[in-house]
Amino acid sequence: MTTVVLNVKIDAELKEKLRHYAEVNNENPGTATEKLLQLAFQLEESAGEAGVTEEDIDSQHTEEEATPLTPKEIKALRKLKKKNETTILYSQQL
Repeated sequence: MTTVVLNVKIDAELKEKLRHYAEVNNENPGTATEKLLQLAFQLEESAGEAGVTEEDIDSQHTEEEATPLTPKEIKALRKLKKKNETTILYSQQL
């Protein structure tokens, strides 16, 4: 197996978690990173074998925030709708 250097930019908090993980497991950060990356790929492969797709995983525990329309936005939508209805009626007459 060939060993290569991988430089990545990560969040400082994530780096601290990685450092702590390596310390607790008596590993250096490089070894801990390699171990965690291998584990992540194994989990991804086993999820694929279980019939779970990336889309299934990505959509879990997510909520879409919907803010109510402002009166100004509602007025603009009504104006567009009315304009569209007028265009449809005009094209039907042709």
